[in-house]
Amino acid sequence: MSAWTPLLPTIMVGTERQAGALPDWPGEIGALVSQAVAAVDAPATPATPAVRLLRAAAVLAPCLSAGARGADWTTALPASAPDDHRPAAPEGLHALLYWALQEGPARLHQQIFTTLGDHGYRLPPALLPQALELGRRSVALRPALLGALGERGLWLASQQEAWRYAAGASGDEPQESHWTDGTLDQRRAFLRHERQADPAASRQRLERCLPELPAKERADLLAVLDTAIGPDDEPLLERCRADRSREVRDLAVRLLMLVPGAAHTRRAEGRLAALLRQERGLLGRRWVLDAPTATAPDWESDQIIATRPAQDSLGERAWWLYQLVRQVPLAWWLQHTGLSVADLLSWAAKSDWSEALSRGWFDSLSATREPIWAEAILGTLQHDQAGNAPPMSPKSAQLLQWLPQDQRERHWQRHVDEAKLPLVVLLSACLDGATLGQPLSQAMTRLVLARARDGKLKDDYGARPLLPEFCAVIHPDSLDAFASVAQIQRDGETASHADTMTAVTQVAALRRAFLSLPRLKSRTS
Repeated sequence: MSAWTPLLPTIMVGTERQAGALPDWPGEIGALVSQAVAAVDAPATPATPAVRLLRAAAVLAPCLSAGARGADWTTALPASAPDDHRPAAPEGLHALLYWALQEGPARLHQQIFTTLGDHGYRLPPALLPQALELGRRSVALRPALLGALGERGLWLASQQEAWRYAAGASGDEPQESHWTDGTLDQRRAFLRHERQADPAASRQRLERCLPELPAKERADLLAVLDTAIGPDDEPLLERCRADRSREVRDLAVRLLMLVPGAAHTRRAEGRLAALLRQERGLLGRRWVLDAPTATAPDWESDQIIATRPAQDSLGERAWWLYQLVRQVPLAWWLQHTGLSVADLLSWAAKSDWSEALSRGWFDSLSATREPIWAEAILGTLQHDQAGNAPPMSPKSAQLLQWLPQDQRERHWQRHVDEAKLPLVVLLSACLDGATLGQPLSQAMTRLVLARARDGKLKDDYGARPLLPEFCAVIHPDSLDAFASVAQIQRDGETASHADTMTAVTQVAALRRAFLSLPRLKSRTS
């Protein structure tokens, strides 16, 4: 920096405001600066002050860089990277892969890593740092990324603290070292893999480690029990209901709802059964629900909070009822009343306790994820009192996540047919509900294409930024059609529109290239 100091005032304000003779630098560097300046400072065409300053800077920069010295390396050099057993992606894909990892939409990254790993390839070495950075920022990408790193990528991950989530991992199955020395993500992946193969061993391993973990990790690893859950898991979940963390206690209750005949669930069902009775009316027998009139001594131990939050919209009795309802599996209502889901929703809407019931059922559904209930509740949200289909609400979006993709798509189509949704809303809904790594159906893709053809993409500032990401999830058979729709109306386009259309073209090109990518031996064969 000291060599630059004499030039800094002039560099900052410009030679027109502060022109003067260049300083003299000592030694060989000063002689080289003088020689470089004199080479353009001939009497016939004297150099301007700006040219002389730039000449001096051009000499100083490489001289200072050549004299730079890094910090001394005080530790042993790392072992060399092992040889890769799989070939890198074909060279013809490298430019598209580089663009995709640098500028492409996030949904394309999952496809890249999954496709390369499943087809027996690895990422080119030059793309490993960018890929590891993407995995650092997105936990959801990591399982697919591990399968595309190759041995060199796994070695590189061990050299950088921020990338150690992949260090020592492999794209096949988790190793014991992932549990003992791995990150939380690796430990979760190991536990879930073991859970699928040996539920008892996985549960015992979790049981031993839980007391030593912080609350967030206890909740994160306990959630793995939803895989192959059964009666043998009940004792551990019962103990977790007394955990110090409210998050862990609530999670344990939700998981117990998945255990057939769990004692906690039976107690919750008994409390509700005592509040639900049949009465004979003019139109026959009907179900009547009462809310609790007082709390019970055993409520606190079953995670039922007696004191209503001051900001809650429910009254005190409704608050108690809501908490009772949310602990009971939805299947109990069908068995106990003999009503269908649609009849239960209609009955609840007319009840004095409709809000408590609807909130409780929604929370119960978040644990059991029963499509028949999710679709039925969605049906009650599809139309307002005037019979019109309103825009998708956050609650609708959550319910859609609990449906299989074909059922989600039917709801989107209904919205399009009835509400004439703007293209930006339709694109957002499709992207929010798309299953990671699974494309939209051809029918849904064609529906969106039809809306895109009707609209003016160049002037649709809301929908336009979503087009590259949407191109990453459309059905493969529609790639050419979507790319051609995105290219329309290019006369007089803005720079932003041109960039978006280029991105759509790049995404389509990479996905088409993947369709013809030869499949080598899989990494597990």
